[in-house]
Amino acid sequence: MKTLLIMRHGQAQAHAASDSLRELTERGRQDVSSVCRALSSELAQSTQLWMSPYRRARQTMDILVGTLGVNIEPQEVNSLTPESSPKSLCEALEQHDANRFLIVSHMPLVADLVQYLTGAEPGRYVFGTASVARIDAEVFAGGLGQLCWLRHREDF
Repeated sequence: MKTLLIMRHGQAQAHAASDSLRELTERGRQDVSSVCRALSSELAQSTQLWMSPYRRARQTMDILVGTLGVNIEPQEVNSLTPESSPKSLCEALEQHDANRFLIVSHMPLVADLVQYLTGAEPGRYVFGTASVARIDAEVFAGGLGQLCWLRHREDF
């Protein structure tokens, strides 16, 4: 069984020179830290850390790594940008031998990915900033995943 932990970045600035340069707000940093502490035992079991190349995803991952104290080098993955294809991302995940991934990405990809993997109807799952979902599957492919939980910053 494989596990995919899907995290949306923390709250970010509304404007920047480009979308990819938007930074986390102070509240965003605090939310990410709080969620990471609350879910630390689950998140720390990850063997692969992947993040979008966007600045706010990198900042979220930096907080995550610092909070968890893990010695895994996060990888920037271009297929984790907001408009990326869930199917293409799953194909990339399947090319790795790891069985426990943690990714940091954006809307709409994070919600689209949960929908794709679980076969849920569009709009069923809502991801606020710093939300995290866990999906288990034998294979990361359309309709083959089981949503174990979806947690939001307000839960902690």
